[in-house]
Amino acid sequence: MTSRSVRTRRLVREPEVTPSILASIPECLRDALKEAINTRGRGRKSVLISSNSLTNRFIFSRWGIRPSQRRRYKNLFASVRKQSRVVFQHFLLRGRVEWTDDSERHVFGVYKFDEIRGNLILGFVAMTPESEWTLPKR
Repeated sequence: MTSRSVRTRRLVREPEVTPSILASIPECLRDALKEAINTRGRGRKSVLISSNSLTNRFIFSRWGIRPSQRRRYKNLFASVRKQSRVVFQHFLLRGRVEWTDDSERHVFGVYKFDEIRGNLILGFVAMTPESEWTLPKR
């Protein structure tokens, strides 16, 4: 036997990405926005989040796979990245993200900051009830 045949390539099975798993991406976005609310500085008006950073955060929180392992889990990252962009496009078209938890209502205005090679970067602005009327309805 040659040393080459002794060395076997380890097959890595990628986690299965089901529609129900992809449906939980907006929850990851909400968690990122909640975190931004709690750690936001006084002078900071908006939070920038890219679709690729949301993908990395989602995959790490769900499966513990780091962004540096992207080559090994190519299909996983590609499919989650594609869904993250769809979610971002949806919220961009709506112009807002809102949810209620523990009788507290959170509302964020959404705007497109930039798009670089498919990586959509959105700005999220926390809105107070008084400022809600200033956003145009779509």
